[in-house]
Amino acid sequence: MKKKLAETSRIHAPLERSFLKLSSPIESFINSQALTGMALLIAALIAILMVNLGWQQNYQAINSLMLTISLGEWQFGHTVHYWINDGLMVLFFFILGLEIKYECLVGALSNIKDASLVVLMAIGGMLLPALFYLVTVWFGDVDSFQGWGIPMATDTAFAIAILTLLGSRVPRSAAVVLTGLAIVDDMGAVAVIGLFYTEQIDSLSLVWAGLTLLGLLLINMLGMRRPVFYLAGGVLLWWFILQSGVHATTAGILAAMMVPTRPYAKKTWFRHKMLKLVKTYQEMDNPNTPIIEDKKRHALAIQAEDIAKRTTTPIIRWGNSLDKPVSLIILPLFAFLNAGVLLPSVMPEAKDLVITLGIVLGLVFGKGLGISLFAWLAVKSGIARLPANLRFYHVIGISFLAGIGFTMSLFISALAFEGQPLLIEQAKLGILFGSLIAGILGTCILILVPKKQTEI
Repeated sequence: MKKKLAETSRIHAPLERSFLKLSSPIESFINSQALTGMALLIAALIAILMVNLGWQQNYQAINSLMLTISLGEWQFGHTVHYWINDGLMVLFFFILGLEIKYECLVGALSNIKDASLVVLMAIGGMLLPALFYLVTVWFGDVDSFQGWGIPMATDTAFAIAILTLLGSRVPRSAAVVLTGLAIVDDMGAVAVIGLFYTEQIDSLSLVWAGLTLLGLLLINMLGMRRPVFYLAGGVLLWWFILQSGVHATTAGILAAMMVPTRPYAKKTWFRHKMLKLVKTYQEMDNPNTPIIEDKKRHALAIQAEDIAKRTTTPIIRWGNSLDKPVSLIILPLFAFLNAGVLLPSVMPEAKDLVITLGIVLGLVFGKGLGISLFAWLAVKSGIARLPANLRFYHVIGISFLAGIGFTMSLFISALAFEGQPLLIEQAKLGILFGSLIAGILGTCILILVPKKQTEI
């Protein structure tokens, strides 16, 4: 979190004061939690408009654009769509893995009793959506049961963005519960991808992936904390898992589990070194000499930065460094390349609506009822309790917000119906409409909660 400097402590460029009047609100918005959800929404809308306003061929051309890496006679080329879904999205799963590891160690999932509520809510939010989908497909007599994993997922970015926009109407504990729920939900989604959406396994590549993972673990245990070692190991892990037949994004989760959680130095060393550094800085400080003219003071400032890095944990520092590029570049690119769906101009036949309806019912009622029911059972049985200031009204609202399954649902649909573009289109319609309905219902429920219930 950046510390805001007072005006008296700033050194302004000649035109900076005027520029800050324009840039400061923009910077505040960029640093807000709502921006990721907005970026995803805009990217998805652009894709939908392109497909439905006569630019479908251009949209497909962008998806099919080939990007090739070559070295001599060796070549590795794939479409832009492939590079995003199977390549850059690994970074999204890497950050997700860092969050899972952090929450399990010291966060909302670190204590079994405290974690029981979000774990049970997540289980309900995975079982009932899958059940709603399977029942719908069974009654519709359509052989598309493999799509059962699509409505299980939750898009944390969209859901948290809505909570942020609701502000004081929702207690802070609601965001904590929703985040914990989404993380457990994502763990389930990753397990589903690895276990059920993997076709053929290349055992040798899997062995090499296992050895690479052991190498990353050894690097961690040896106390190496330089990002380059984990980057090289992560790329190798991604390559071997890609060749093994297991979906490549699993590499992101596995690599994140190997990231060090211990800092290089103790807090006492940090305090001692920083106090000594500040004292040295004060002794040589000359208010009339700019720092650009004093290399020694400049070196002290650089040293302070190095001391800070040595006493922060890689799991937090690396996650913070990757968060903005992933949430504002990679995820919107993924949304743009995957959300383009041709909206039907006439009413489709009943058999063409089964998958769409199954996903809508799963995301809206499966999530809403499943999460609420399991939360109620957990509280009534005494297994768990609601956090302070959180009422069951809020739980119901959160349950429907969790039905926004945009990013992960689109990802799973591409795996479930690989090579079947018509079924993917039907799934996309269900994801878009289901997420929209669930988001609206969840927002309305939270807005209608009596004001006295939301006081913090």
